[in-house]
Amino acid sequence: MFLLDEFVNIIPDAQIAGYKDIAWQHISIDSRTIKAGELFIAIRGEAHDGHDFIREACQKGAAAVVLEKQFLQKHPTLVKEVEQPLLLVEDTLQALHLWAHHYHSLFKTLDICITGSNGKTTTKEMIAQLLSTRYRLLKSKGNYNNEIGVPLTILNLTPEHEIMVIEFAAQKTGEIRELTKITRPDIAIITNIGEAHIGLFGNKDNIAREKSELILSLKDKGTAIINRDDGYYDYLVSSVPAHSDTISFGFHPQAEVRAKNFYQKDERHLQFELILSKTKESFPVILPLLGRFNVLNALAATAVALKMEIPVPEIIKVLSNFEGNEWHMEYLLLDKGITLIQDYYNANPTATKEALQSVVMIAQGRYKAAILGDMLELGDGAIDYHKEIGREAATLSYDMLIAIGEYGNYIIQGAREEGMAKDKTISFKKEEKEKLAQWLSESIPENSIVLMKGSRGIQMEKIVQYWRNIKSRGSHRYA
Repeated sequence: MFLLDEFVNIIPDAQIAGYKDIAWQHISIDSRTIKAGELFIAIRGEAHDGHDFIREACQKGAAAVVLEKQFLQKHPTLVKEVEQPLLLVEDTLQALHLWAHHYHSLFKTLDICITGSNGKTTTKEMIAQLLSTRYRLLKSKGNYNNEIGVPLTILNLTPEHEIMVIEFAAQKTGEIRELTKITRPDIAIITNIGEAHIGLFGNKDNIAREKSELILSLKDKGTAIINRDDGYYDYLVSSVPAHSDTISFGFHPQAEVRAKNFYQKDERHLQFELILSKTKESFPVILPLLGRFNVLNALAATAVALKMEIPVPEIIKVLSNFEGNEWHMEYLLLDKGITLIQDYYNANPTATKEALQSVVMIAQGRYKAAILGDMLELGDGAIDYHKEIGREAATLSYDMLIAIGEYGNYIIQGAREEGMAKDKTISFKKEEKEKLAQWLSESIPENSIVLMKGSRGIQMEKIVQYWRNIKSRGSHRYA
């Protein structure tokens, strides 16, 4: 339980309009879910402005409201319209960050922070499952990995937590540095440097610089865990502070936590040989996952577990029972024996190529189709990146390529330039999801394997919903 006065003392130039001895226990930024007695912070988001919901939050019993001074200047009658005290600050997001930093200082957790272009969430989940066998931990949920999600995650800390596993994402220069002001890592993991959000950063060099901020912020005697296969490995290693150490992972022969002899047994199982350079020991590992990239995620998580002194047999046992995330190369069996691999948590050229290649490895002569949606935030290179993905599908000899979205025609163009037949390629608009689902129900042969991959903004899961709800072949009715 805190007093409003405590919040004021943390935020520079904060002012209170009303009683300052009000007690509160939790923070909310959502008027839809706020509970009586919680402190409401009005955050300006991309889609909504929390200031517009102050009255609703107060009606639901908010203990007090944190809002920006300029809002009150434009709406001076708010003081009389609500009974709750108003805490006035210059920037509510910054106030949230400062309070989260203060709140974090009240605990003694070991902090494990993860960033990278691909694999952050899966690696986070693997680390959490590995360490939860020995430690009480808090992990970030879902996509709580940005300037709002990170502080909200930290505010869930309790005295029982020994470890915090948290994911850092960035969509603009300087964002990771801002997040490290809230919490600095004891262990920093960089999964890779790819094209994700390249349109927001300009080029991969800028992405690498942004991700390196996590390493630069390591606490004294911290540990950086870095992908040895990545083209930016040397640059990232050069960013490791002198007081910290480095553990490398990957397929590279010089990686300290290494994999070799990778083999995709089927859509639900892959296997590889885990090699530890320090002991020169080798262990067979089976993962209930699809994709070579998931081996890299497992290696990064293994490096963390070894640092935390989890025995190797225990690591292998946990990984063999790993429960993956929804929409991350997720296996789904449809009618007519059709296998669907759905992967639309995010999409960028590297991840999409990996997904295409992974499906080919398990096709085993089956008819294989790829349904590819737009890859977002690729900037000026978006057209070329989408053509490149089309060429990749053609090179891998997919039997059918279906594109959906604004850039769908460029995916198809790339495939045809690579020699894929016109009758094996088709494009749909973003709003034609039901039409596409009907086409799939009528056109995809029995026992096929289908990859569905695209950015979250395309909402490709709706295609699956429509497809599964079609009552019979040729029907145009949807449940």
